[in-house]
Amino acid sequence: MSEFMSSVQNVFFAHGWRITAGVQNVVSVLEKTERPLSSTEICTQLEESGRPIDLTTVYRILDRLVAIHLIHSLRGKFFRCAEPENKTDSHHFLICDNCGKAEEIFLDYFKSIEQQLHREKQFGLREVEMSFCGLCSECRKN
Repeated sequence: MSEFMSSVQNVFFAHGWRITAGVQNVVSVLEKTERPLSSTEICTQLEESGRPIDLTTVYRILDRLVAIHLIHSLRGKFFRCAEPENKTDSHHFLICDNCGKAEEIFLDYFKSIEQQLHREKQFGLREVEMSFCGLCSECRKN
């Protein structure tokens, strides 16, 4: 069993939720990709592999995985959290314009951003999520 599936099982068990075949199938798709996938792409991959699933069910599973911080939602697409145990308030992402690969990075600028927004806009910051778009190291080589 993969580390990601084990994390999902542990958190689902702690919440008293069942690990259905649908959950297992969605998790298996997410753990095999390095780029964010839309819910439709997940459905398509599962259908092509002989494991069809209803789009509404995929949305429910993805919503639950996002809520328990095991996957991220970024621009309407989803991918697994690199470090689910890292409960920082700042999640940032490197996204390759060419291949679509996404990588989660951790930069701790939360306090300085929070202070500046409070000072200039009287805004109470809860979370920071930024994405940096460009070319990954592999695509830059080509």
